[in-house]
Amino acid sequence: MEVEQLRARHELALAWEPFELRPHAPETGWAVPEHIRARMRLPNNPLRQRATALGIELVEREWVPSSRRAHECTEHARAEGKLAPFHAAVLRAYWSEGRDIHAWEVLESCAAAAALDPAAMRAAVESGAFARVVDERVEAARDLGIHAVPTFVIADRVLVEGAQTADVFEQAFARLAAL
Repeated sequence: MEVEQLRARHELALAWEPFELRPHAPETGWAVPEHIRARMRLPNNPLRQRATALGIELVEREWVPSSRRAHECTEHARAEGKLAPFHAAVLRAYWSEGRDIHAWEVLESCAAAAALDPAAMRAAVESGAFARVVDERVEAARDLGIHAVPTFVIADRVLVEGAQTADVFEQAFARLAAL
């Protein structure tokens, strides 16, 4: 993967942080407008091209589930030292399998795949244990000027938005070195 290529040339730390594109969207999710679905189907769509280049299958979505519960579950996984496998399972469930990452059965299956106790995760999230940390991290991202997913923050000074190639990151590192 390109991150590994970049790590070979640069000192990198990758930190997944929560971000809600539509924080006021209904908990039940929302329909993807047809014009966006049509744009996603285009063969030259950058996200589709990046996924294809990386061997990732993307499903076409008609409905976008709320990500809020998934973010809180991710914070539970972080606290339990299982962030990477849980996050990978959630990304796969959403992007490649087209599953509803707001649904407890999906999140619990992701927890099990990450060697987390699904019942303990659900109890912690339902107690509100991670609501505040998600709120604070989302607000911190907005304060940095982030408004897209994914967004990479390099040295707290350069933002790279979107599913970009290693070349784009190399250009960002060069810009940073010139500052």
